Amino acid sequence: MAESVLSKIQELSEEREKILAREGSHHAESGDGGRIQTIDHDLQVLWDLRRRELAGDSVSLDEDFYDRYDKYNG
Repeated sequence: MAESVLSKIQELSEEREKILAREGSHHAESGDGGRIQTIDHDLQVLWDLRRRELAGDSVSLDEDFYDRYDKYNG
C-alpha cells in the first residue's frame, strides 16, 4: 500500500485546517463548506479503518476507503 491510513488522516486534517483558517480570516472560497463536509466524512471513515487496523484487521485504502459508499454521490 503506497499510502497509509495515518498519512491520509494527516493529509486531510491539514487540508481541513487550511480551509478553516481561510474561513476564519473571511477569505473562504465558494466550495469550502462542501469540502469541509466531505473531509469530515472521510476522516470518520479513516478513523474507523485505523481502529480496525489497531484491532488486527488487514485494511487497505484502495479496497476499504477509495471504494467505499459515498453519501455525496449516492
